[in-house]
Amino acid sequence: MASDFHEYDAMLWLLASAAMHVVAEVRTYQAIWPGWISIESTPTLRNGITCNIILESNGMVESGQAMHTGFWFNRIIEYWNLPTADLVVDHVRRGKVQVVQIGNFGVDFYGLADDPDVVRQWPGMPALGIEENLLLAANLIPKIQEAGARVVGQFSMCWHNADHETGKGLFGSWDRIWTPELLGESPADSATAGNSLDASGAQHRRHIEGRPYYVYSGCISNPVWLQTLKAMVRKGIDLGLDGFNATHNFEGFCGCGYCADIIRTHMRPVFDGADLDRLFDGDYDAAADAREPAATAPDELKHRYLAILEQAAAHRRKNAFDEVFIDYGRSLRPDLLAAQWYHKYGMRVNDERAGLPADLWGRGEDYIWYSQGPHRWGSSIEQGYIADMGLNARHMHVAGGGRPFVINKYDYRRWRVWAGEAAAHGGVSPCFHAGPPNLEGEETTRIAPEDYYGPIIRYQRFVAEHEDLLHPATPISQVGLVYPRRAERLSEEDYLDALKRISEWLEDAHVLYDLLFDDQLTERADEFPTLILPDIRRLGDAEIAAVKRHVDAGGALVVAGATGTMDAEGGKREQDPLFARSAGSVFRWQSSDWQPESTVLRMLPGEPEMPVYPHLPDSREGQALIAKLEDMCDGFWLRTDAPWSVRTRVWRAEETAAIPVHWINYRQDEDAAMETPIPVGPIRADLLLPDDTRVDRVEWVYPEMKKPLVLAHKVVDGRVSFEIPRLIVYGISVIRLK
Repeated sequence: MASDFHEYDAMLWLLASAAMHVVAEVRTYQAIWPGWISIESTPTLRNGITCNIILESNGMVESGQAMHTGFWFNRIIEYWNLPTADLVVDHVRRGKVQVVQIGNFGVDFYGLADDPDVVRQWPGMPALGIEENLLLAANLIPKIQEAGARVVGQFSMCWHNADHETGKGLFGSWDRIWTPELLGESPADSATAGNSLDASGAQHRRHIEGRPYYVYSGCISNPVWLQTLKAMVRKGIDLGLDGFNATHNFEGFCGCGYCADIIRTHMRPVFDGADLDRLFDGDYDAAADAREPAATAPDELKHRYLAILEQAAAHRRKNAFDEVFIDYGRSLRPDLLAAQWYHKYGMRVNDERAGLPADLWGRGEDYIWYSQGPHRWGSSIEQGYIADMGLNARHMHVAGGGRPFVINKYDYRRWRVWAGEAAAHGGVSPCFHAGPPNLEGEETTRIAPEDYYGPIIRYQRFVAEHEDLLHPATPISQVGLVYPRRAERLSEEDYLDALKRISEWLEDAHVLYDLLFDDQLTERADEFPTLILPDIRRLGDAEIAAVKRHVDAGGALVVAGATGTMDAEGGKREQDPLFARSAGSVFRWQSSDWQPESTVLRMLPGEPEMPVYPHLPDSREGQALIAKLEDMCDGFWLRTDAPWSVRTRVWRAEETAAIPVHWINYRQDEDAAMETPIPVGPIRADLLLPDDTRVDRVEWVYPEMKKPLVLAHKVVDGRVSFEIPRLIVYGISVIRLK
């Protein structure tokens, strides 16, 4: 079987469908892995159903239901609570907003909407009562659509706040919601039938400070829970929703029998029986909890088991999401938009789908959404902290195959930075998680609603007016920075340290770079004149051969760390000579410490402690590496005197003859209550032009200006040079081509 055990996923999908009394017929889109062999099975399901399964495929196929709808957008607004029409409809029209994401149409809504004792934040709807809120939604949705935007409902998929002992939340509302007027026929007698369980069989719950009652989670392996979610999806579609963004879909396996069956079925092809017994005190089948290896189990074996367990959980989450939204939801509405609200704080291994193989990552989803954690809403420039999202955006753009992506960074202060940063990297400008400032808080915060609406509408209109420069477009990248997706999939803790350090220096030096994944090297190594492999330990033979071809063809290569010391499956091998030492066009970067400095940020409220990398002006090591890289590259494509706190990205528009060069200025008056940029400039730049281009003119455009400014330019030896007079927050120097 393949190393990622996709065959097993297909079987699970079919088994789950049968368990839900759905006809289990093979669909071509399940065969998304090459060389898939035929599998025959006659499983017996937990409810006693048996079904014959024959799966056959010999290629990589994705049918309509598994594919995303193809809808592209780059302007969104989001309200955690359902807003009133006067707040959102005018914004949609004026900002030419394409997507509005609102409310809560999942389990927490149906559990808490009737409860007068909880703050309306938790049901995600403003009124008291289920029917009252559904009526508000039914009236608001068509108004937003008439104004020009599609409406996506947030949908709590697993977590719900409740107390089964006192009948609070979903446990108290269960009998009331299963009526013909609301959700139809009940899938079980009680809400307890679908919830996650402890290993003892008790309802699993936890107390989280600030949340009402207890936090429960529905079991993503339990047919009752999936039926519950489907009924809520159907109701949302009946209300007129254009799509769903699934929140709280980050739980793993619980202690129930459904999860235990899936875990054991997944693990047996991966581990031999003796190893499984060693992990669980001598008897894997009799273990009370297949999620918890024994304390006496060998550490290396235990780590591998837990990493594979997280992969299996990521597969299960994806399968549950697909069953509810992609398969069922699109059977009711074929153009239904689908997304998941996920998290990737500091690019660490906390990504709920990091365990998925490339062909399942985001499959069928229309846009990618990642929250980036706390303290991404401000800066402390003098301490080297600007909370930029250049690396994160590149990751989401490449992993999502160019689909729309939202970086949710909770930046309620730097609205223009947030919007411009997203546009510069091919993302969606912007969202918010609580709503704009309100009049009630103006006296204490000194921030008025106008401080939000003016800049954000201006920036969204600017993005709309220049969409031909933004999409479709291809990044112009001189350097390919390799991302270790295999190490991420196996939850290795330190796999990104070298990459994050180097990416900061590339950004500071305004080097044009993009990401590619380690498992893309065979197809993409020749796209970049220079490759950087920062501690990429796991490499297949074909990938090493591709890197060697890159070097033999005259490409430059920078390597660091233990690059190439493992094969793709993790087997140890001697480091390839190409990666072990500097020679010719290969440079080996030696560093004793890749870690950021833990820094108390004086300019952020509460003085939080955050990891901060020394920036290029303060790092001799970084300066030496960038100088060596520039020498190996025979000069950088982009040369500029912009300070490190200005970021840039260059693309080539595909449907208009232009090369847009994006500039983002992060420097702010950090003592001001609202966004108060400190402009920089003039900024000189010159760019190496693609061979097939001739410059017509260079324009300077930014959201605050009256009309485009034509810049004086020169073209010498294939390079165009110009000067930007002043950069406020965000602007584009547009190289118009003949």
